[in-house]
Amino acid sequence: MQVLSTIAFIFITITSMVNLILREWRINAIALAFQYLAAFVLVTLSWPVGMAVIKLIVGWMATTAIAITSLRHRQNNPTTESVASLLFRGLAGLLVILVIFILAPRLQESIFPALDLVIVQGGLMLLGMSLMQLGTSADPYLNIISLLSLLAGFEIIHAALERSTLLTGMLAVVNLGLALAGVYFISQSDAEDGSKEKAP
Repeated sequence: MQVLSTIAFIFITITSMVNLILREWRINAIALAFQYLAAFVLVTLSWPVGMAVIKLIVGWMATTAIAITSLRHRQNNPTTESVASLLFRGLAGLLVILVIFILAPRLQESIFPALDLVIVQGGLMLLGMSLMQLGTSADPYLNIISLLSLLAGFEIIHAALERSTLLTGMLAVVNLGLALAGVYFISQSDAEDGSKEKAP
């Protein structure tokens, strides 16, 4: 199980970096889906598989909702970015990874002594990377992905601290609510962009 959790943490790191650096909605949706799968593996270290699978299903439902909306509204809107912006976000992501690797063992010893280090690292990695992505993007689609990742990071750590069926249900509702809000804002943003292009 230790090997599986380590692989899950590596997947979380890679998918978080992909979502931070790249601005292609298809790649971001695939990375988010794999991120939920990795988060599911880490949650199973603390919870039974039956309860942990709820988080996986809800996460994939949220990912599907925003991906289908983007498929309808963004398939003909490619984005181009400069190399400098990609390099900046890549260096920012590497800085977050470095900080997490330095701080996670100390936090695990002082605040979360009962938790496995990989759980603390995985949760903090999602929290840190999603906050960095929120600070580097104004796109509603990427912001919703960041908020979903932020919530997934919180759930990884919280699942190891407390097993509550009620809270699991409430967090599932929050995830789906974020996805629905994302669908609305993505649709509104693309409608506004379309009206600006048609305006003389």
